[in-house]
Amino acid sequence: MVEVSYVNELLEAMAANRKVEKLLNQKNKIERELRELQQNCNHPQRTIKQVTLGEGCQTSTRWVCDECAAVIGYPTEFELNKFLDRNKK
Repeated sequence: MVEVSYVNELLEAMAANRKVEKLLNQKNKIERELRELQQNCNHPQRTIKQVTLGEGCQTSTRWVCDECAAVIGYPTEFELNKFLDRNKK
């Protein structure tokens, strides 16, 4: 009885590992496709937005492409002040 229980736990763990592997493969495929789209974009329109840095909760103000959502640069101090003044209203 103990052996059957152990085998069932092992099979469940293997199934979970396969699911994780499948999800990670899907994530990598999506990230690769997104990276290609962003690299081929001409970034015709951009907006100043708050973007999340890494996996943490820190944010930074950056120029972001409206077409592909790529972070494409830092606003100047003048642009940043104009953005902040506009958002106060």
